[in-house]
Amino acid sequence: MTLALTQLGEDIWAYEDSMPLGGIQLRLRMTVVKLSCGGLWLHSPIKLTAELQSAIDNLGQVRFLVGPSNGHNIWLNEWKKAYPEAKMYVSAGIPKKIAISNYQLLDEHFDNIWSDDFERQYMPGVGFFNESVFYHKKSKSLLVTDLIQNHSDACPSGFAGVMTKCVFRPLGFKDLCIAPPLKMGFTIKDKPGFTQFIRNIKAWGFDKIVVTHGDVISHDAKAVFERLTQRFD
Repeated sequence: MTLALTQLGEDIWAYEDSMPLGGIQLRLRMTVVKLSCGGLWLHSPIKLTAELQSAIDNLGQVRFLVGPSNGHNIWLNEWKKAYPEAKMYVSAGIPKKIAISNYQLLDEHFDNIWSDDFERQYMPGVGFFNESVFYHKKSKSLLVTDLIQNHSDACPSGFAGVMTKCVFRPLGFKDLCIAPPLKMGFTIKDKPGFTQFIRNIKAWGFDKIVVTHGDVISHDAKAVFERLTQRFD
């Protein structure tokens, strides 16, 4: 039986998985977009399985592998091996973490080659993430990696619950939230640039926020973004 991807809108799908982190299971989401040229664009690739690969292949040809934030590097080489013709675009911190070749950096100098399908903003002055945020025009979806998270699950039982209550929630990983490192002022080296980055995103016409960690935000998405980022504006 072929694994089903969840369709989020026209020409956009997602698949959710998880990975162990500090005694809990961290939820992860990969987003797949069919570009106007017909190829597939994969955002934050997760663990590759035969079933997932079959589902992806049913959609089309993988053209781009995108690692849009520094922490999202673990499975990039697996996907590159499976799709050697795909081009890889990564945040500046990823090549310092894993051995990769034939890649392009998603930095402040990147010329948006996907402008027919996406608007793109680069998070300036935050070397912890070097994140790129995308707006998929056709589906009105804002794609974020770490900037916005949605840890709205019920607290798990056992040791995972202890870690959630005593470690992760006090650190700020709870409910709808800004990535906790961004709440520490010293992580943002270019505060005026970061403010403009947030304002540029607010100008986009998105009606949902497809987060990489947690539930998709589909109700009052713009108001949610406004509330979570008001400290930066």
